[in-house]
Amino acid sequence: MKRLLQASLVVWLVLPAIASGVEPPKDPAHPLLDLARELEVTRDRKPKAAPGVSNLPDILHLIQQSGAPADEACAGSIGAARYAGLYLEAGAARSGEGDFTGAAVEYRRAHSCRPRDAFILAALAGVLFDLRDFAGAREAIDASLAIDPRDINANRLAGNLDYVEERWADAIARYRYVASSDPDRNQAAYGQLMFWLAQRRGGVARPEFVARTPGDGWPQPLMMYMRGQYTEGELIAPIKDGDSETNSQANTDTDERLCEALFYVGEEYWARGQPEVARDYLAALVNIKVLFFIEHGLALAEIAKLR
Repeated sequence: MKRLLQASLVVWLVLPAIASGVEPPKDPAHPLLDLARELEVTRDRKPKAAPGVSNLPDILHLIQQSGAPADEACAGSIGAARYAGLYLEAGAARSGEGDFTGAAVEYRRAHSCRPRDAFILAALAGVLFDLRDFAGAREAIDASLAIDPRDINANRLAGNLDYVEERWADAIARYRYVASSDPDRNQAAYGQLMFWLAQRRGGVARPEFVARTPGDGWPQPLMMYMRGQYTEGELIAPIKDGDSETNSQANTDTDERLCEALFYVGEEYWARGQPEVARDYLAALVNIKVLFFIEHGLALAEIAKLR
C-alpha cells in the first residue's frame, strides 16, 4: 500500500540461491516465494521510484532561495505556511529515496513552521516508524491524533505501531476504524487486511472483516485469500495482472502487488505458528525495494523482531 503520507536502511536479504546465481528449486507449497525468486533475477536492483515526489535538488534549491527564517522563528513569520510546504516536499523526496533520517529532519523543520498541523506530525511519525524509533513515532502520532483524532491515516499509523508492539486489542480497534471509515473502498481493504491479521495474531478464533461494500480489483484477492476463497497459488494470476495493459489502478503493478501479497500472506503464516516461513516472505518483500509502501516498513519491523 502506497504511503499516503509522504533508507539509508535497505536490508539486503537476498535468498541464498539467488545470491549465488543458481536458480532455486520451485517449492509448490510456497508459490509466492517462487514468483519472487523468478522476478528477482531480472528486476532492477535500484529502489522503485516513489510516485508524485518532487526532485530533491530542485526542492533544496527552492528552500535556499526562499529566505526561510531560522526554525525557531518560522512559526511567527509571514511565509510560515509556504516554508512548511517546502520542507514537506523535501521530506517526501528524501523519504522516497530511502533517507528516512533526512526526511525526519525536514518534517521537524516543517513542524517548527506549523506546530499545530496534524498532517506534518503524522508524516514525521511515519518516517520515525521506518527508522524503528517507535517511541518517537508514538509521541508524534499521539500529538497528531490530539489535533485530529478522526484522521484515517493517522489512525492507520497508530495501528501499525500497536501491531508491531503486539498490542492486539488496540491494533484491532484502530484497524476496525480505518476499515470502516476510509471513503476509498480499495484503500479501506488494506485496513480490512490489517484488521483481520491483528485478530489472527491476537488469538481471535473467528476473525472477521468489517461489513461494507468491497472495492474493485486489487487487493480484493488478498481478502479472498484470508477467507479461504483463494489459495496462495491462485494469487499469482491477479498479481501478474498488475503489468497488464488493462490495469488502471495506481501503484499496483506486478512488483507492487507481489510486495503486498508477500507481507499479508507471510503474516498469515506467522499467525499459523510458522514465523520461520513468515521471515522468508518478509525478506523477499524487502528485496523488491518498494520503499514507499507501508508494508516495507512493517516488514523490516517484523524481521527485526524475528531476529
